Amino acid sequence: MDPLHSIIITLFLFVLTFFNPGANLFIVVQTTLSSGKKAGLTCGYGVVLGNAIYSGLGLFGLVTLMSEFGLLFSLIKILGGLYLFYYAITVFKNRTQLNLSTENIVESFPSGVYFRRGVISDLSNPQTVLFFMSIFSTTISPSTPLWTKLVIWFGIIIASLIWRIILCQTFSMTSVRRMYSRIHKIVGKAVGIVLGTLASRLIYQGVTELVVKR
Repeated sequence: MDPLHSIIITLFLFVLTFFNPGANLFIVVQTTLSSGKKAGLTCGYGVVLGNAIYSGLGLFGLVTLMSEFGLLFSLIKILGGLYLFYYAITVFKNRTQLNLSTENIVESFPSGVYFRRGVISDLSNPQTVLFFMSIFSTTISPSTPLWTKLVIWFGIIIASLIWRIILCQTFSMTSVRRMYSRIHKIVGKAVGIVLGTLASRLIYQGVTELVVKR
């Protein structure tokens, strides 16, 4: 896969996850609803830091595994694909509901509390790094240039930051909260199909590589 293609596909897959109600979306939105935009943004910055750490570990650590341990990397592809497939099914069948109450309930804590809340929410979920590794297994290779990996990493950080800002701005609007509550399941099904297709491809690649190496 050429560098430009790797960048586009990786960031596209990452952005797809924004539209599924996950732990990070819950924590930022609920903080915004209960404590205001500033608190929500601070919490979002914590989530962005967590994404930066996990995506960096997945991106650069995975390259080492690819170069030094080919068989292990094939197993990681299969395991990553299985996880991604499970995640895709979960997204497709998502029955979760955000608490989109329009009541103006305000709680106030020091900024550090909100930032810590976002960091812990992201880093306490080891599935985050597995998801990043699943994506990177498909979009990068040992020959991928360093500049490409850096662009992907910074792109993930910037996209994550922009998304948290958008969340805080839009979910302070009653009309947006009501609309999202009606369509989020349909969006989840579309995202689940795309991720399921990627997972199937990843599992196939891993199994094929193991068969050839034997």
